[in-house]
Amino acid sequence: MAISLTELKNEFGTYIATEQKKILKRLTQKTESMKYMKTIASKDLEHRSAQAVIDNLVQGFQKGFTPKGTATFTPLTLVQRRHKIDMSFYPDDIFESWIGFLADETKSRENWPITRYIIDELVIPKVEENRELLIIGKGKYAAPVNGVAQATGKSMDGFITILETEFADPNTKINFFDGGEAGPLTKSNIVEFVEEFVDWISELYQGIPMNVYLSPSMFRAYKRLFRETYGADSDFNGQTEVILDSNKKLIALPSMAGKDVIFCTPKENFIRLINSNEGASNIEVQADVRNILIFGDWHESVGFGIAEAIFAYVPEPGSGSLSPSPSPSPSPSPGV
Repeated sequence: MAISLTELKNEFGTYIATEQKKILKRLTQKTESMKYMKTIASKDLEHRSAQAVIDNLVQGFQKGFTPKGTATFTPLTLVQRRHKIDMSFYPDDIFESWIGFLADETKSRENWPITRYIIDELVIPKVEENRELLIIGKGKYAAPVNGVAQATGKSMDGFITILETEFADPNTKINFFDGGEAGPLTKSNIVEFVEEFVDWISELYQGIPMNVYLSPSMFRAYKRLFRETYGADSDFNGQTEVILDSNKKLIALPSMAGKDVIFCTPKENFIRLINSNEGASNIEVQADVRNILIFGDWHESVGFGIAEAIFAYVPEPGSGSLSPSPSPSPSPSPGV
């Protein structure tokens, strides 16, 4: 939506700088997908869950010692990754433009209204969009090259990348669904597929209410096919997110757009790892003569704790995607 000149004048005509603390909070606030994760604050460079899974123990009494039950501990290592933003611009460029009123020669350039506008209305929202659409789900870590601005989406492995990597590992401890009688996931079998997927989850986890995560496109396909399959039966009360005859709920994550992956795990096992300073190290605005420099950095990673508590479907490599992705392919952004 276009912003009118009048609106901008009203907004910034009596400009008061936003506190840095507010910017810090917005920089690393939870994205939509992160709302469903357990946040863990830690200064450790690596995180491993201190949990174990043990087999059934109770048995009928006899005088002899008959041991049973094996404790299994297969943590997934979650590495702390550090991210940053670097941007520069010349605020003087606006003098001859229609937004020239956002300059204020009574203040230093880092305190001009245009500087705050760029931070609050452009930089911060773009960082949040990048984290949600390109990093926390589909990010693929690559070490930075000295002196070269890295492509967005390379600063850490996202949770989908973790699942795809584990799927390719014959020794993985994650539980992967093969499609059962429904076969590979399609938009025409998604209701049957999801119901079989839920039935396939280990009985140990059937009594635990959990979310089943999928892309927004596949979520829409499920709801539409559900309506066609079951009709507008009032017994369902329109609750097509709750999978029939189960305590599992479908959740569409924007971070999964473009992927046909489906997974389910307890919230305590779906982890967002941040530094103990709540993620944001700092965001600074400095003037270099007439050039404004904006830069900031923070620690953040996502992943899982225990492999055995993850139930997932990952399509075979090369099978393509049924889910369109609204996000652009990761590409270098000079100066950012």
